[in-house]
Amino acid sequence: MIRETRKTLFFIYSAIIGSILIIMAVSFYLMLSGVLARDEHIRLEAASAKAQTEWQRRIMNRIEGNNANREIRDNRPHRMEWEFLQSNQAAVVSDQNGQILSQSLGRNPLVTEGFMSEIKIPATNNKPYFLKHMEMDSRSYAVISMDMENIRGIKLYMAEDVSNQKHLLAEMRWLLGGVSILLLVVASIIGYILSGRAMIPITRSYERQKAFTADASHELRTPLSVLQASMEILEEQKQQLPSIHQVVMGHMKDEIHRMIRLTENLLLLARNDSAIPLSQLELFDLRQTIVNAIDRMQLAAQAKQIVIKAHVDGLKEGLSYKGDADQISQLLYILLDNAVKFSDMEGSVIVQSRSYAKRGIEITITDKGCGIPAQDIPHVFERFYRVDKARSRESGGTGLGLSIASRIVHNHGGELAVTSTMDQGSIFIIRIPEMELLSDS
Repeated sequence: MIRETRKTLFFIYSAIIGSILIIMAVSFYLMLSGVLARDEHIRLEAASAKAQTEWQRRIMNRIEGNNANREIRDNRPHRMEWEFLQSNQAAVVSDQNGQILSQSLGRNPLVTEGFMSEIKIPATNNKPYFLKHMEMDSRSYAVISMDMENIRGIKLYMAEDVSNQKHLLAEMRWLLGGVSILLLVVASIIGYILSGRAMIPITRSYERQKAFTADASHELRTPLSVLQASMEILEEQKQQLPSIHQVVMGHMKDEIHRMIRLTENLLLLARNDSAIPLSQLELFDLRQTIVNAIDRMQLAAQAKQIVIKAHVDGLKEGLSYKGDADQISQLLYILLDNAVKFSDMEGSVIVQSRSYAKRGIEITITDKGCGIPAQDIPHVFERFYRVDKARSRESGGTGLGLSIASRIVHNHGGELAVTSTMDQGSIFIIRIPEMELLSDS
């Protein structure tokens, strides 16, 4: 439990720290790309505004410089200078037929037929301009397409080489990716350290709880043994007592037995929580162990007219298995006892075994009882958890049996699962992988 709790805390701390670091890295990248995009728009808009102003100014100078009687048939100045453009910017002015009226000449390495076909995109959604990005000759360009103000049919295309910005963003992605991986490693280390420190008070409390449980169980065994011996002496004179006293004595006897079982279970759990979960490893006949557990339950089963059927042909007779025979025997007894307790009168309990994976063993115990509600199934192996508390107490249950059974299976490297349907019964499945198997021969 301590290890699982630390693992959970480790993942939680690492996830929180890692998420914060990744969010910071992504935010930095988005801020950088946003700043570059904003500067790109500002430069293109400024260059476009300057180009329009210069175009209109030169047209007006041309009109004023010509004879008033002479007709001006186009909106083209004598010559357009593009000195205001930066070295990585280019401009093209075309008419409605796509004919180039002016271009930035030597400053513009982009003016080709392919370039014109790429950038001729009309403004949409009543926007003053249309911005697009394009790739040509292994270079990246941002292009603005807009109509000249107050001049019908004339379009301005302003382009800027943004390859450097694109390369910067690509390098930044790689850099932030590498830094993020490094930060995740750091976050994992920090998460591991924090989870370890967080577990210190939990571990101390858990150790004190285990010590108290073991000490209390030991201390209770002596007075309970005395009470049991005294009750046995009183039972010899039972017939001489009034009937009401006999009933009270019977109740006392049942409660003493229940308390003895409870202290034994608590002591067993305290031992199982220790560093050495398996008390002893020995060779034993698993098939015979199952048969013996069934024989122990026959009296309780017969009292309810329940038939216990065994199908253990999957376990070959004469083969020895290595494990803790006492714990396996107790595991089977707990599950069979539960199956009988919660089965209906004249029902049946079926025990089956088969091979599981490589050298593994699967044992199923099926009853036709009341079943377990779906919402309770994830909790049935928790300590002191009882599905029907009134019925469990009536049958003498303490809520520790399935917890002990789960711990025993875990000690053997296996798993204990349950499937159940209300009013139809339950199936408890024991899977013990790679139990060591030796032949008596």
